[in-house]
Amino acid sequence: MSKKSSSGKTVVMLHGWGGSSRSVWKENGWARQLQAAGLDPVGIDLLGHGHAQHPHDPESYSDLAASVIERLPQSSDGLLGLGYSLGCKVLLEIEARLPGTFQRMVLGGLGGNAFAPEGVGASVADCLRFGPRPDTPPAVKALAEYGVAAGNDPLALAACLCRPPNPRLTKRRLSTIRCPVLLVCGDEDMVALPVEPLVDALANPATLMLEGVDHLALPQSLQFRQAAVAFLARTSAAVTAVTPPIQ
Repeated sequence: MSKKSSSGKTVVMLHGWGGSSRSVWKENGWARQLQAAGLDPVGIDLLGHGHAQHPHDPESYSDLAASVIERLPQSSDGLLGLGYSLGCKVLLEIEARLPGTFQRMVLGGLGGNAFAPEGVGASVADCLRFGPRPDTPPAVKALAEYGVAAGNDPLALAACLCRPPNPRLTKRRLSTIRCPVLLVCGDEDMVALPVEPLVDALANPATLMLEGVDHLALPQSLQFRQAAVAFLARTSAAVTAVTPPIQ
Protein backbone atom coordinates (compact mmCIF):
# COMPACT_ATOMS: atom_id res chain seq x y z
CA MET A 1 0.00 0.00 0.00
CA SER A 2 1.42 3.34 -0.99
CA LYS A 3 1.69 6.22 1.44
CA LYS A 4 -0.93 8.89 1.28
CA SER A 5 -1.76 12.15 2.96
CA SER A 6 -4.95 12.73 4.92
CA SER A 7 -6.44 15.76 6.63
CA GLY A 8 -8.41 13.63 9.10
CA LYS A 9 -7.63 11.13 11.84
CA THR A 10 -6.10 8.16 10.07
CA VAL A 11 -6.65 4.73 11.64
CA VAL A 12 -3.99 2.16 10.76
CA MET A 13 -5.68 -1.27 10.92
CA LEU A 14 -3.54 -4.39 11.33
CA HIS A 15 -5.23 -7.81 11.20
CA GLY A 16 -4.00 -10.96 12.93
CA TRP A 17 -2.22 -14.05 11.66
CA GLY A 18 -4.23 -15.86 8.98
CA GLY A 19 -6.48 -12.92 8.23
CA SER A 20 -6.28 -9.92 5.94
CA SER A 21 -7.49 -6.35 5.90
CA ARG A 22 -10.42 -7.51 3.80
CA SER A 23 -11.46 -10.55 5.86
CA VAL A 24 -11.01 -8.97 9.31
CA TRP A 25 -11.90 -5.31 8.84
CA LYS A 26 -13.84 -4.73 5.62
CA GLU A 27 -16.09 -7.80 5.71
CA ASN A 28 -17.01 -7.16 9.35
CA GLY A 29 -18.06 -3.54 8.76
CA TRP A 30 -15.15 -1.82 10.44
CA ALA A 31 -14.19 0.54 7.64
CA ARG A 32 -17.76 1.71 7.18
CA GLN A 33 -18.27 2.43 10.88
CA LEU A 34 -14.92 4.23 11.24
CA GLN A 35 -15.76 6.43 8.27
CA ALA A 36 -19.17 7.21 9.77
CA ALA A 37 -17.34 8.50 12.87
CA GLY A 38 -15.26 10.86 10.75
CA LEU A 39 -12.14 8.68 10.77
CA ASP A 40 -10.01 7.58 7.82
CA PRO A 41 -9.37 3.78 7.96
CA VAL A 42 -6.27 2.41 6.24
CA GLY A 43 -5.79 -1.36 6.29
CA ILE A 44 -2.27 -2.73 5.90
CA ASP A 45 -1.80 -6.42 5.17
CA LEU A 46 0.94 -8.11 7.18
CA LEU A 47 3.71 -9.76 5.19
CA GLY A 48 2.49 -13.12 3.85
CA HIS A 49 -1.17 -12.07 4.02
CA GLY A 50 -3.76 -10.46 1.78
CA HIS A 51 -2.24 -8.23 -0.90
CA ALA A 52 1.22 -8.11 0.70
CA GLN A 53 4.09 -10.17 -0.68
CA HIS A 54 3.97 -13.92 0.12
CA PRO A 55 7.52 -15.21 0.66
CA HIS A 56 7.88 -18.88 1.63
CA ASP A 57 11.17 -18.46 3.52
CA PRO A 58 10.66 -17.96 7.30
CA GLU A 59 13.70 -15.65 7.41
CA SER A 60 11.76 -13.17 5.27
CA TYR A 61 9.48 -12.61 8.27
CA SER A 62 12.28 -11.70 10.68
CA ASP A 63 10.96 -8.13 11.19
CA LEU A 64 7.21 -7.85 10.67
CA ALA A 65 7.14 -4.33 12.09
CA ALA A 66 9.65 -3.02 9.55
CA SER A 67 7.53 -4.25 6.66
CA VAL A 68 4.58 -2.27 8.07
CA ILE A 69 6.57 0.87 8.95
CA GLU A 70 7.59 1.35 5.35
CA ARG A 71 3.91 1.34 4.34
CA LEU A 72 2.51 3.59 7.09
CA PRO A 73 0.36 6.41 5.71
CA GLN A 74 1.24 10.03 6.29
CA SER A 75 -1.28 12.12 8.20
CA SER A 76 -1.29 15.77 9.08
CA ASP A 77 -3.32 15.01 12.21
CA GLY A 78 -1.45 12.00 13.62
CA LEU A 79 -2.14 8.26 13.44
CA LEU A 80 -4.43 6.02 15.43
CA GLY A 81 -3.87 2.27 15.72
CA LEU A 82 -6.38 -0.59 15.57
CA GLY A 83 -5.10 -4.13 15.86
CA TYR A 84 -6.25 -7.70 16.25
CA SER A 85 -4.09 -10.51 17.66
CA LEU A 86 -0.70 -10.53 15.87
CA GLY A 87 -1.51 -7.11 14.44
CA CYS A 88 -1.62 -5.78 18.03
CA LYS A 89 1.90 -7.05 18.67
CA VAL A 90 3.14 -5.28 15.57
CA LEU A 91 1.45 -2.01 16.59
CA LEU A 92 3.07 -2.18 20.01
CA GLU A 93 6.46 -2.93 18.46
CA ILE A 94 6.14 0.08 16.15
CA GLU A 95 5.21 2.43 18.99
CA ALA A 96 8.03 1.10 21.19
CA ARG A 97 10.48 1.53 18.32
CA LEU A 98 9.13 4.88 17.11
CA PRO A 99 7.51 6.63 20.12
CA GLY A 100 4.73 9.02 19.20
CA THR A 101 3.74 7.25 16.00
CA PHE A 102 0.25 6.62 17.39
CA GLN A 103 -1.90 8.99 19.43
CA ARG A 104 -3.99 6.13 20.80
CA MET A 105 -4.51 2.45 20.07
CA VAL A 106 -7.19 -0.23 20.37
CA LEU A 107 -5.84 -3.76 20.69
CA GLY A 108 -8.22 -6.72 20.38
CA GLY A 109 -7.37 -10.29 21.32
CA LEU A 110 -4.09 -9.51 23.08
CA GLY A 111 -3.15 -10.06 26.71
CA GLY A 112 -0.52 -12.27 28.23
CA ASN A 113 0.12 -13.70 24.76
CA ALA A 114 1.92 -10.43 23.96
CA PHE A 115 4.99 -11.92 25.61
CA ALA A 116 4.80 -15.41 24.10
CA PRO A 117 5.24 -16.97 20.65
CA GLU A 118 2.30 -18.60 18.89
CA GLY A 119 1.57 -21.61 21.08
CA VAL A 120 0.68 -24.13 18.35
CA GLY A 121 2.64 -22.47 15.55
CA ALA A 122 4.66 -25.49 14.47
CA SER A 123 1.62 -27.79 14.42
CA VAL A 124 -0.45 -25.33 12.40
CA ALA A 125 2.46 -24.80 9.99
CA ASP A 126 2.69 -28.56 9.39
CA CYS A 127 -1.05 -28.72 8.78
CA LEU A 128 -0.79 -25.89 6.23
CA ARG A 129 2.15 -27.49 4.44
CA PHE A 130 1.04 -31.13 4.37
CA GLY A 131 -2.67 -31.06 5.15
CA PRO A 132 -4.43 -32.38 8.26
CA ARG A 133 -3.80 -35.90 9.51
CA PRO A 134 -6.31 -38.13 11.29
CA ASP A 135 -4.76 -37.18 14.64
CA THR A 136 -4.56 -33.42 13.97
CA PRO A 137 -6.17 -31.62 16.95
CA PRO A 138 -9.40 -29.81 16.02
CA ALA A 139 -8.01 -26.46 17.23
CA VAL A 140 -4.98 -26.79 14.97
CA LYS A 141 -7.13 -27.75 11.99
CA ALA A 142 -9.48 -24.82 12.67
CA LEU A 143 -6.62 -22.31 12.66
CA ALA A 144 -5.24 -23.68 9.39
CA GLU A 145 -8.68 -23.55 7.82
CA TYR A 146 -9.13 -19.99 9.10
CA GLY A 147 -6.04 -18.77 7.26
CA VAL A 148 -6.90 -20.52 4.01
CA ALA A 149 -10.52 -19.34 4.12
CA ALA A 150 -9.27 -15.74 4.09
CA GLY A 151 -7.69 -16.40 0.70
CA ASN A 152 -4.10 -16.56 1.90
CA ASP A 153 -1.21 -18.64 0.55
CA PRO A 154 -0.87 -21.59 2.98
CA LEU A 155 2.90 -21.87 2.47
CA ALA A 156 3.35 -18.17 3.25
CA LEU A 157 1.23 -18.54 6.39
CA ALA A 158 3.36 -21.49 7.47
CA ALA A 159 6.55 -19.51 6.88
CA CYS A 160 5.18 -16.63 8.98
CA LEU A 161 4.50 -19.02 11.86
CA CYS A 162 8.03 -20.44 11.63
CA ARG A 163 9.69 -17.00 11.49
CA PRO A 164 12.51 -15.95 13.81
CA PRO A 165 10.69 -14.83 17.01
CA ASN A 166 9.32 -11.32 16.57
CA PRO A 167 7.98 -8.95 17.65
CA ARG A 168 9.93 -9.32 20.91
CA LEU A 169 7.92 -7.43 23.49
CA THR A 170 9.01 -7.02 27.09
CA LYS A 171 7.45 -5.15 30.00
CA ARG A 172 10.40 -2.75 30.06
CA ARG A 173 9.99 -1.85 26.39
CA LEU A 174 6.22 -1.48 26.67
CA SER A 175 6.54 0.79 29.72
CA THR A 176 7.79 3.53 27.39
CA ILE A 177 4.47 3.62 25.49
CA ARG A 178 2.57 6.64 26.78
CA CYS A 179 -0.44 6.88 24.46
CA PRO A 180 -3.85 5.67 25.72
CA VAL A 181 -4.45 1.99 24.88
CA LEU A 182 -7.76 0.12 25.03
CA LEU A 183 -7.43 -3.65 25.42
CA VAL A 184 -10.51 -5.60 24.33
CA CYS A 185 -10.80 -9.32 24.95
CA GLY A 186 -13.55 -11.94 25.06
CA ASP A 187 -14.00 -13.86 28.28
CA GLU A 188 -13.74 -17.11 26.27
CA ASP A 189 -10.48 -16.11 24.54
CA MET A 190 -8.08 -18.86 25.56
CA VAL A 191 -5.37 -17.36 23.34
CA ALA A 192 -5.17 -13.91 24.96
CA LEU A 193 -6.23 -14.51 28.57
CA PRO A 194 -5.16 -13.44 31.09
CA VAL A 195 -4.90 -9.78 30.12
CA GLU A 196 -3.30 -8.61 33.41
CA PRO A 197 0.34 -9.10 32.34
CA LEU A 198 -0.16 -6.69 29.45
CA VAL A 199 -2.23 -4.25 31.52
CA ASP A 200 0.55 -4.10 34.10
CA ALA A 201 3.15 -3.38 31.41
CA LEU A 202 1.41 -0.36 29.89
CA ALA A 203 1.46 3.17 31.27
CA ASN A 204 -2.02 4.23 30.17
CA PRO A 205 -4.28 1.18 29.65
CA ALA A 206 -8.03 0.65 29.74
CA THR A 207 -9.67 -2.75 29.44
CA LEU A 208 -12.95 -4.09 28.16
CA MET A 209 -14.01 -7.74 28.61
CA LEU A 210 -16.79 -9.03 26.36
CA GLU A 211 -19.00 -11.86 27.55
CA GLY A 212 -19.31 -15.03 25.48
CA VAL A 213 -16.71 -14.06 22.85
CA ASP A 214 -13.72 -16.21 21.87
CA HIS A 215 -10.55 -15.28 20.00
CA LEU A 216 -11.58 -15.93 16.40
CA ALA A 217 -15.03 -14.39 16.85
CA LEU A 218 -13.79 -11.09 18.32
CA PRO A 219 -13.54 -9.08 15.05
CA GLN A 220 -17.21 -9.91 14.36
CA SER A 221 -18.35 -8.47 17.70
CA LEU A 222 -20.54 -5.37 17.42
CA GLN A 223 -19.61 -4.40 20.99
CA PHE A 224 -15.93 -4.53 20.11
CA ARG A 225 -16.48 -2.42 17.03
CA GLN A 226 -18.59 0.20 18.79
CA ALA A 227 -16.21 0.51 21.74
CA ALA A 228 -13.15 0.72 19.50
CA VAL A 229 -14.63 3.40 17.24
CA ALA A 230 -15.77 5.45 20.23
CA PHE A 231 -12.36 5.19 21.91
CA LEU A 232 -10.49 6.16 18.76
CA ALA A 233 -12.87 9.07 18.19
CA ARG A 234 -12.41 10.10 21.84
CA THR A 235 -16.13 9.88 22.61
CA SER A 236 -16.06 7.86 25.83
CA ALA A 237 -19.73 8.57 26.55
CA ALA A 238 -20.68 6.54 23.49
CA VAL A 239 -18.61 3.65 24.81
CA THR A 240 -20.42 3.35 28.12
CA ALA A 241 -23.78 3.64 26.37
CA VAL A 242 -23.32 0.49 24.26
CA THR A 243 -20.83 -1.71 26.12
CA PRO A 244 -19.91 -2.89 29.58
CA PRO A 245 -17.86 -0.27 31.44
CA ILE A 246 -14.24 0.10 30.39
CA GLN A 247 -11.90 -0.41 33.33
